This record gives sequence, C-alpha cells and structure tokens, in this order.
Amino acid sequence: MHRSAAIVAVIGVVAVAAIAGMAQTGRYTVRRGDTLSSIALRQKRSIDAIAQANGITNPNRIYEGQVLTIPDIGGAAPSGSSIVVVQAGDTLSRIATRTGVPIATLIAANGLVDPYYVYTGGQLLLGVRNASPTAALARCPVPGAKFMNDWGFPRVTTGFHQGTDLMAKRGTQIVAPMSGTVTHGVGTIGGNFFRLVAADGTSYYGAHLNSSGKSGKVKAGDVLGTVGNTGDAAGGPTHLHFEIHPAGGDAINPYSYLIAACR
Repeated sequence: MHRSAAIVAVIGVVAVAAIAGMAQTGRYTVRRGDTLSSIALRQKRSIDAIAQANGITNPNRIYEGQVLTIPDIGGAAPSGSSIVVVQAGDTLSRIATRTGVPIATLIAANGLVDPYYVYTGGQLLLGVRNASPTAALARCPVPGAKFMNDWGFPRVTTGFHQGTDLMAKRGTQIVAPMSGTVTHGVGTIGGNFFRLVAADGTSYYGAHLNSSGKSGKVKAGDVLGTVGNTGDAAGGPTHLHFEIHPAGGDAINPYSYLIAACR
C-alpha cells in the first residue's frame, strides 16, 4: 500500500523493480521482542515463506531462542513451500524451468496479465492454494475488482507489500468480507481505513478509502465505504489495499482467499 518515486505500475498494482542487499540463506535465532513480521522484514523474505519453511501454522507462536530456517532467496521454493522469490533477470520462462511449474500455471495462480511482468524480490505462488474453510471470506470486499498476487512485492521503505490491491473505480462500494465489529480511522500511510474484527479474532484491514461507511456491528456484505486513493496512494490508481491478520497477528497472503471469494 506504500508508494514512492521508485515504484512502477502494473495494471495499477505497484511494485519496486529491484532490491539490493538480500540476506543470505541460512538460520536465524529468535531474539527477545522478535515477531515473524520483524524477522521477515530484516531477512527480506515474506512471512509466508519463513512460516512454511519452518512448519509454523500460527505466526504469533515463535519463542526466544528458536532457530528458524531462512529459505533460499533465489532458488525454487523449499520443500513443502508454495512460493518462489523472483531473482534479478528472471522471466516466467526461467522461473518455470527452475521450479518445474508450467508457465500457464504460474499465470493462473498469480492472476498475471499480458505482458506478464515479474519483479525482483516479488513472491510468486506456484499453485493456487485452497483457502481454509474456517478462514474463507463470506463476501468479496470489492465485487468486480481486478487484482493479482502482489503479496511480497518489495518496497523501498517498508520491506514488502503485505496485502492485495483490489483495483476498481473511485466510488466503487467496499463491503464487509465477514460479520464482525468495524472501526474506521485516518492515517498518513493508509489514508481512510477500516479494521474489521470477526468473531474468531481474525482482523481484516482495508486502506485508501475515498469515503467511510458503516461502523460498529456489521454483517458480511454491509457497505464499509468506497474505493479511493487516500493516504500515500494519493495521485495513483484507485484501489482497496486489503490485509488478513489471523488472531489479530501478522498478516498472511490474502490472495487465495480473495480468489475463492471474488472469482
């Protein structure tokens, strides 16, 4: 959801073309005060990649002294993983050869559109994972929106993109993806935003709203606002930046859940 002069647009979804100084493959010992999110930012990896490499199912449950495997930044995804990190000079053809995943599968899994740009440091899904039934979205947050898997696209100042950008015209309605309790706020980065907490404790965050709608107790499908480009998205394409935070913790890649709900 963050923007800078170094960012370029792809169907309105923004990504940085390269990041230097990637951390080396290896292990990391968890220190006091660490979170999976802070470790991922320091190691220049996605939260999903580290969680999958270490069999972590709850991102809030890491402990001081735990030794984590940091997955390879450049090769195929580690055993049991479903992502690959784009290297400098990569093309879809090279990624397909390296991973053994057909180009058509990469295109479909990541919602890519011709001319199929990929960006150094981006995270590509190697297949569409089924959303967990307990976390499936009841409604698509922006019905009819265009989106792709832009989770993990690197950012100059904030590490990497931790959500999915749902591209739509200004004023398009944004609806509650789940029933729960909604609060609205305004920030310098997210602009007009909402935060919805569902009964299971999962938090859903949406940013860059043009206008705000219902707050308090809501049902899935209630109007929470309209699409815009407020905050650090000002001057750029209008969209909803959407995040999912299980148990209110670190963000997870929402793309699979959005595929299930929106397409």
